[in-house]
Amino acid sequence: MDNRIRVLIADDHTLLRQGLVKLLELDAEIEVVGQAVNGRSAVDLVGELTPDVVLMDINMPGLNGIEATRQIRQDYPHTSVLALTIHDDEEYIAEMIRAGARGYILKDSEPSSVIAAISRVAGGESFFPSNLMEKVMERFHRLVAINTEDYSSVEPILPGFEELTKRELEVIQCIVNGMSNKEIASSLFISEKTVKNHVTNLLRKLDVLDRTQAAVYAVQHGLVKAGD
Repeated sequence: MDNRIRVLIADDHTLLRQGLVKLLELDAEIEVVGQAVNGRSAVDLVGELTPDVVLMDINMPGLNGIEATRQIRQDYPHTSVLALTIHDDEEYIAEMIRAGARGYILKDSEPSSVIAAISRVAGGESFFPSNLMEKVMERFHRLVAINTEDYSSVEPILPGFEELTKRELEVIQCIVNGMSNKEIASSLFISEKTVKNHVTNLLRKLDVLDRTQAAVYAVQHGLVKAGD
Protein backbone atom coordinates (compact mmCIF):
# COMPACT_ATOMS: atom_id res chain seq x y z
CA MET A 1 0.00 0.00 0.00
CA ASP A 2 1.34 3.42 -1.01
CA ASN A 3 1.46 5.66 2.05
CA ARG A 4 3.24 8.55 0.38
CA ILE A 5 1.89 12.07 0.93
CA ARG A 6 0.01 13.13 -2.21
CA VAL A 7 0.81 16.75 -3.07
CA LEU A 8 -0.74 19.16 -5.57
CA ILE A 9 1.30 22.26 -6.48
CA ALA A 10 -0.67 25.43 -7.32
CA ASP A 11 1.40 28.31 -8.72
CA ASP A 12 1.21 30.34 -11.92
CA HIS A 13 4.99 30.33 -12.45
CA THR A 14 6.06 27.32 -14.50
CA LEU A 15 9.69 27.37 -13.43
CA LEU A 16 8.77 27.42 -9.76
CA ARG A 17 6.34 24.53 -10.16
CA GLN A 18 8.92 22.47 -12.01
CA GLY A 19 11.55 23.26 -9.39
CA LEU A 20 9.20 22.18 -6.61
CA VAL A 21 8.42 18.94 -8.42
CA LYS A 22 12.13 18.11 -8.69
CA LEU A 23 12.66 19.02 -5.03
CA LEU A 24 9.74 17.00 -3.70
CA GLU A 25 10.47 13.98 -5.87
CA LEU A 26 13.76 13.61 -3.97
CA ASP A 27 11.77 12.66 -0.89
CA ALA A 28 10.57 9.06 -0.94
CA GLU A 29 7.57 9.89 1.27
CA ILE A 30 6.07 12.47 -1.10
CA GLU A 31 4.32 12.03 -4.44
CA VAL A 32 3.45 15.05 -6.62
CA VAL A 33 0.11 14.13 -8.18
CA GLY A 34 -0.61 17.30 -10.14
CA GLN A 35 0.08 20.94 -10.95
CA ALA A 36 -2.38 23.84 -11.12
CA VAL A 37 -1.73 27.16 -12.86
CA ASN A 38 -4.34 29.15 -10.92
CA GLY A 39 -6.83 28.90 -8.08
CA ARG A 40 -9.71 27.62 -10.17
CA SER A 41 -7.58 24.85 -11.61
CA ALA A 42 -6.42 23.98 -8.07
CA VAL A 43 -9.99 23.55 -6.81
CA ASP A 44 -10.92 21.40 -9.80
CA LEU A 45 -7.82 19.21 -9.52
CA VAL A 46 -8.37 18.62 -5.80
CA GLY A 47 -11.76 17.17 -6.72
CA GLU A 48 -10.19 14.93 -9.35
CA LEU A 49 -6.96 13.88 -7.64
CA THR A 50 -7.81 13.99 -3.90
CA PRO A 51 -4.36 15.12 -2.75
CA ASP A 52 -3.42 15.14 0.92
CA VAL A 53 -1.79 18.57 0.69
CA VAL A 54 -2.00 21.53 -1.69
CA LEU A 55 1.02 23.82 -1.88
CA MET A 56 -0.83 27.07 -2.60
CA ASP A 57 0.52 30.33 -3.94
CA ILE A 58 -1.53 33.41 -2.98
CA ASN A 59 -1.33 35.75 -5.98
CA MET A 60 -2.59 33.88 -9.02
CA PRO A 61 -4.74 35.02 -11.96
CA GLY A 62 -8.49 34.50 -11.80
CA LEU A 63 -9.29 32.83 -8.49
CA ASN A 64 -6.53 33.73 -6.03
CA GLY A 65 -4.99 31.40 -3.48
CA ILE A 66 -7.05 32.73 -0.57
CA GLU A 67 -10.39 32.10 -2.28
CA ALA A 68 -9.18 28.77 -3.65
CA THR A 69 -8.17 27.71 -0.14
CA ARG A 70 -11.58 28.68 1.22
CA GLN A 71 -13.35 26.58 -1.44
CA ILE A 72 -11.07 23.59 -0.98
CA ARG A 73 -11.52 23.56 2.79
CA GLN A 74 -15.28 23.84 2.35
CA ASP A 75 -15.70 21.24 -0.39
CA TYR A 76 -12.80 18.88 0.35
CA PRO A 77 -12.10 19.10 4.11
CA HIS A 78 -9.76 16.09 4.06
CA THR A 79 -7.26 18.03 1.93
CA SER A 80 -4.92 20.35 3.81
CA VAL A 81 -3.61 23.59 2.32
CA LEU A 82 -0.09 24.88 2.89
CA ALA A 83 0.55 28.41 1.66
CA LEU A 84 3.92 28.74 -0.11
CA THR A 85 4.43 32.38 -0.98
CA ILE A 86 6.79 35.34 -1.09
CA HIS A 87 4.51 37.35 1.24
CA ASP A 88 5.33 37.61 4.93
CA ASP A 89 2.83 40.40 5.54
CA GLU A 90 0.57 39.65 8.50
CA GLU A 91 -2.55 40.54 6.49
CA TYR A 92 -1.87 37.76 3.99
CA ILE A 93 -1.09 35.30 6.78
CA ALA A 94 -4.27 36.22 8.66
CA GLU A 95 -6.40 35.88 5.52
CA MET A 96 -4.99 32.44 4.76
CA ILE A 97 -5.71 31.34 8.33
CA ARG A 98 -9.26 32.58 8.00
CA ALA A 99 -9.60 30.71 4.71
CA GLY A 100 -8.52 27.48 6.41
CA ALA A 101 -4.84 27.04 5.57
CA ARG A 102 -3.04 24.71 7.99
CA GLY A 103 0.37 26.18 7.31
CA TYR A 104 2.27 29.09 5.84
CA ILE A 105 5.85 29.03 4.58
CA LEU A 106 7.93 31.44 2.51
CA LYS A 107 9.36 30.58 -0.89
CA ASP A 108 12.89 31.41 0.24
CA SER A 109 12.72 28.77 2.98
CA GLU A 110 15.19 25.88 3.08
CA PRO A 111 14.01 22.81 1.10
CA SER A 112 14.06 20.77 4.30
CA SER A 113 11.61 23.24 5.87
CA VAL A 114 9.20 22.87 2.94
CA ILE A 115 9.27 19.09 3.24
CA ALA A 116 8.84 19.29 7.02
CA ALA A 117 5.87 21.63 6.58
CA ILE A 118 4.20 19.26 4.12
CA SER A 119 4.66 16.36 6.53
CA ARG A 120 3.25 18.36 9.43
CA VAL A 121 0.07 19.52 7.70
CA ALA A 122 -0.48 16.11 6.11
CA GLY A 123 -0.46 14.69 9.64
CA GLY A 124 -3.16 17.10 10.80
CA GLU A 125 -0.80 19.53 12.49
CA SER A 126 -0.18 23.18 11.67
CA PHE A 127 3.04 24.75 10.42
CA PHE A 128 3.64 28.44 11.01
CA PRO A 129 7.23 29.54 11.66
CA SER A 130 7.30 31.32 15.01
CA ASN A 131 8.23 34.70 13.50
CA LEU A 132 5.24 34.56 11.15
CA MET A 133 2.89 33.40 13.91
CA GLU A 134 4.03 36.31 16.05
CA LYS A 135 3.17 38.71 13.21
CA VAL A 136 -0.34 37.38 12.79
CA MET A 137 -0.94 37.36 16.53
CA GLU A 138 0.07 41.01 16.69
CA ARG A 139 -2.44 41.73 13.94
CA PHE A 140 -5.23 39.95 15.80
CA HIS A 141 -4.40 41.91 18.93
CA ARG A 142 -4.65 45.22 17.05
CA LEU A 143 -7.96 44.26 15.48
CA VAL A 144 -9.42 43.21 18.80
CA ALA A 145 -8.21 46.45 20.41
CA ILE A 146 -9.89 48.70 17.84
CA ASN A 147 -12.85 46.33 17.36
CA THR A 148 -13.17 47.08 13.67
CA GLU A 149 -13.21 43.65 12.08
CA ASP A 150 -15.08 40.41 12.69
CA TYR A 151 -12.85 37.34 12.74
CA SER A 152 -15.73 34.91 12.82
CA SER A 153 -13.50 31.96 11.96
CA VAL A 154 -12.00 32.04 15.45
CA GLU A 155 -15.25 32.71 17.31
CA PRO A 156 -17.39 32.13 19.35
CA ILE A 157 -15.92 34.42 21.99
CA LEU A 158 -17.23 32.51 25.01
CA PRO A 159 -16.31 28.82 24.88
CA GLY A 160 -15.36 27.11 28.13
CA PHE A 161 -11.68 28.02 28.08
CA GLU A 162 -11.83 28.17 31.88
CA GLU A 163 -12.03 24.36 31.72
CA LEU A 164 -8.55 24.03 30.23
CA THR A 165 -6.14 22.18 32.48
CA LYS A 166 -2.65 23.42 33.27
CA ARG A 167 -1.23 20.80 30.91
CA GLU A 168 -3.59 21.80 28.10
CA LEU A 169 -2.47 25.42 28.52
CA GLU A 170 1.14 24.25 28.27
CA VAL A 171 0.30 22.34 25.09
CA ILE A 172 -1.44 25.27 23.46
CA GLN A 173 1.50 27.54 24.34
CA CYS A 174 3.76 25.08 22.54
CA ILE A 175 1.42 25.14 19.51
CA VAL A 176 1.58 28.95 19.44
CA ASN A 177 5.37 28.65 19.54
CA GLY A 178 5.21 26.57 16.33
CA MET A 179 6.18 23.22 17.85
CA SER A 180 5.23 19.84 16.36
CA ASN A 181 3.61 17.08 18.42
CA LYS A 182 7.00 15.37 18.66
CA GLU A 183 8.65 18.55 19.90
CA ILE A 184 5.82 19.17 22.40
CA ALA A 185 6.14 15.64 23.71
CA SER A 186 9.88 16.08 24.21
CA SER A 187 9.48 19.48 25.86
CA LEU A 188 6.78 18.34 28.29
CA PHE A 189 8.21 14.83 28.86
CA ILE A 190 5.05 13.08 27.69
CA SER A 191 4.24 10.77 24.76
CA GLU A 192 3.08 11.95 21.35
CA LYS A 193 -0.16 10.04 21.90
CA THR A 194 -0.76 12.02 25.08
CA VAL A 195 -0.07 15.26 23.20
CA LYS A 196 -2.66 14.30 20.57
CA ASN A 197 -5.19 13.57 23.31
CA HIS A 198 -4.57 16.98 24.90
CA VAL A 199 -4.96 18.69 21.51
CA THR A 200 -8.25 16.90 20.86
CA ASN A 201 -9.55 17.94 24.28
CA LEU A 202 -8.57 21.58 23.99
CA LEU A 203 -10.07 21.88 20.50
CA ARG A 204 -13.34 20.61 21.92
CA LYS A 205 -13.23 22.93 24.93
CA LEU A 206 -12.37 26.00 22.83
CA ASP A 207 -14.96 25.02 20.21
CA VAL A 208 -12.55 25.49 17.30
CA LEU A 209 -11.85 23.29 14.30
CA ASP A 210 -8.07 22.98 14.28
CA ARG A 211 -4.77 23.84 15.95
CA THR A 212 -4.37 27.09 14.03
CA GLN A 213 -7.71 28.47 15.17
CA ALA A 214 -6.92 27.32 18.72
CA ALA A 215 -3.59 29.17 18.67
CA VAL A 216 -5.16 32.36 17.34
CA TYR A 217 -8.00 32.15 19.86
CA ALA A 218 -5.65 31.49 22.78
CA VAL A 219 -3.45 34.52 22.07
CA GLN A 220 -6.42 36.74 21.16
CA HIS A 221 -8.03 36.05 24.54
CA GLY A 222 -4.89 36.17 26.63
CA LEU A 223 -4.63 32.47 27.49
CA VAL A 224 -1.01 32.40 26.28
CA LYS A 225 1.42 34.80 24.66
CA ALA A 226 2.85 34.86 21.14
CA GLY A 227 6.55 34.27 20.95
CA ASP A 228 7.03 32.90 24.49
